[in-house]
Amino acid sequence: MAFGHDGGRARSGQFICEIHERRLWSGAATMTPRQAAKTRIVKETLLIVCEGDAEIAFVRFVKRTYADALGRAVQEQNAKGKGGKHVLEAGLRRAKNNRAFDKLVLLLDADQDWNDVLRAKARKARIGKHPISVIDASPCLEAWLLQILGVETEGDTRHMKQKFEAHTGVEAHQPEWMERLLNREVLNTARARVPQLADLMNHMGIAKR
Repeated sequence: MAFGHDGGRARSGQFICEIHERRLWSGAATMTPRQAAKTRIVKETLLIVCEGDAEIAFVRFVKRTYADALGRAVQEQNAKGKGGKHVLEAGLRRAKNNRAFDKLVLLLDADQDWNDVLRAKARKARIGKHPISVIDASPCLEAWLLQILGVETEGDTRHMKQKFEAHTGVEAHQPEWMERLLNREVLNTARARVPQLADLMNHMGIAKR
């Protein structure tokens, strides 16, 4: 009887230990997400205000292409044209109404309503403690899109748009040409020779390869 009694105690103790171990394991499992949350990295937020449809289509393509490599949380807004001054005002207004943004970048053409006075105004503006940044295309976006594609040309806005359409078969705002002619390899290579692209990728927090 004593042996059976001791054996019962042993089995009882073993059962209690097993329950205790399970509770410890369960507790560790439930702690893991909370511990992970404490080490989560919060990215800076970047707002890119684009002059028109072509600019925002390109920004979205870059954002999608480097989705796993963005160092900042990127949001984009279409200013719907009207020139550089309107883009500046739209960006400042959006940033003022939504203080969640850490940085503001304006992507615009230099051929309409954009001059040294407005450039100086942009340099003085601040989003919190951060200055705003302007990526201006001279004379227009198509000029540096052609550079990305390895096409060097000179001329006014009309010439650049005609040259771009002749080379790609479509207008710049149509995403189809990007899917066909652009990829990470093309953009990584062009980054070294197209300063506007380099600025955009740097602001988005895309590390150089």
